Amino acid sequence: MGYTNYYNQETDFTDKEWSQIKDEFAYIIEQAGETIVVQYNTDDYIQINGNPGCESFYVSKNARKEKEYDDQDVSFHFCKTRELPYDIYVWHMLVFIKGMKASQGKKDFSISRDR
Repeated sequence: MGYTNYYNQETDFTDKEWSQIKDEFAYIIEQAGETIVVQYNTDDYIQINGNPGCESFYVSKNARKEKEYDDQDVSFHFCKTRELPYDIYVWHMLVFIKGMKASQGKKDFSISRDR
């Protein structure tokens, strides 16, 4: 079994929002030390992993728009962390993004997790 974090990204992030996300990402990398490995850190995409057997966590500046199958909710994403130390960094990023959006009165990014 796995422990999973869920999030919905309905819209693209603005340049200002993405800059704040990237800054927070840099802070997380600094704090995490060897707990997580940066897999990608590009102008519009970040991806980390923290444990063999866990899924990579990623966030993209641009919301997914292309469906792979009928009835797919393209805003839906998830990351299984098995509630290992890596999980706190994934959850931190999700809470940060949700709070940033909420402070602007936006409801286009939602989060949840198992339990």
